Amino acid sequence: MNIEKIPEKMDWNKLDPPNAMNSFLHLEYSPDVTGVDIALAGVPFDLATSNRPGTKLGPAYLRSRVFKGAKVDEVLDISIGDNLKIVDSGDYKLMGGYLLDAFALIKDQTKKILDAGATPVIVGGDHSITFPELAAYYEVYGPMAMIHFDSHLDTGMYQMCPTKEIYTHGNPFSNAMRKGYLDGNHTIQIGIRTGTPKMNDEYTKEYGREILSAAELHAISYEEAAERIRAKVGDMPCIVTFDIDFLDPVYAPGTGTPVTGGFSVYDALMILETALPGLNIVGADLVEVEPYYDPCEITAISANNILAKLVTCIAYNKLMKKEDVKEDVKEAEKEKKEEK
Repeated sequence: MNIEKIPEKMDWNKLDPPNAMNSFLHLEYSPDVTGVDIALAGVPFDLATSNRPGTKLGPAYLRSRVFKGAKVDEVLDISIGDNLKIVDSGDYKLMGGYLLDAFALIKDQTKKILDAGATPVIVGGDHSITFPELAAYYEVYGPMAMIHFDSHLDTGMYQMCPTKEIYTHGNPFSNAMRKGYLDGNHTIQIGIRTGTPKMNDEYTKEYGREILSAAELHAISYEEAAERIRAKVGDMPCIVTFDIDFLDPVYAPGTGTPVTGGFSVYDALMILETALPGLNIVGADLVEVEPYYDPCEITAISANNILAKLVTCIAYNKLMKKEDVKEDVKEAEKEKKEEK
C-alpha cells in the first residue's frame, strides 16, 4: 500500500489541532491585547431582554460553530490575520444578576481594549451591551457616529419616561444620545420595520438621526444604501452595531425578537463590504444570537459570516491606512533626498 508523501510546502503549524479550544473565527486566543490590532471579545449577558432570554449563551455558541471558510474574504482579497494581529481575547468578566454593575464592567473592559490600541469587536449578549460600550468609546473619541443594523430602533421607553433612566435591550441608543455618547447627526439606523412613525419622527427631529427603513432598503441598490450610510457617517469615529434580527427569521431564527420582512445574509454582506471600506470604524459588535431557537445552526452560520465580514472590513481599513503611511514615509524620504 502506497502512502502519499506529505507536501513539503504544507505549514502544519497553521492547522488547528483537533482538540483546539474554540475561539471566534478560529483566531488565536489571547487575553493579553498588547500589540493587537483587532480584539474580539464575548459579552455573555442578557439581563435586559424583553422577550426570549438566552442570548448570554451567544458567544460560546458562535465559538463552537465556526466554519473555516469564514477566515477568508475573497471580495476584499484579504485573509483575517494578514499582516495584522487579530485575536479572540475571551469573555468579559461580569457580575450575574447586577445590571448596572455589569454595565460598569463592560465599559471598563472595552476601555482596556481601546487603551491598548486595539479595535474591539464584541459579540453579545443582548443589545443593551452597546450602551456601556459607547460609554467607553466616548471617553476616547467623544460623541460617536453609529451605523446600526436592526429591525428595531432601540430607542424605546424615551417617549414614556423621558427623564427616568430605564435600561433594556430596547433603549440603548436613546440612553446613549441623552448621555451624549452618540452624535445623532452622524447616526443611521438601517432595516427598521417596527415602531410608531409619529413617535419616531419626533425623536428623529430632536436628535438628527437618519432612519433607512426596511421598505426603503428593499427598494434601493446596495450602492445607494452605502452612499446613504457614508454620507451620514462622514469621517467621524464610528461604531457598527449589528443586531442579528436585521436578517429575516428565515436566515436568523435564533434570536430574541424576530421580525418578518427582513434581509438575507447576502444583503447584509453586500451592504457591509460596499459601505464600510474607507470609513473610520473604531469598533463593532454583533448581538442577539439566541442558541435555543436555532434549528440546524442556521443563525450560527449567518452570524459567523457576518462577524467575519465585520472583522475583514475593519482589517481592510487598517491595512489601507498602513499602506498610506508607507507611501507618506516614502514620499518624505524622497523629498529629503531631493533637498540634499
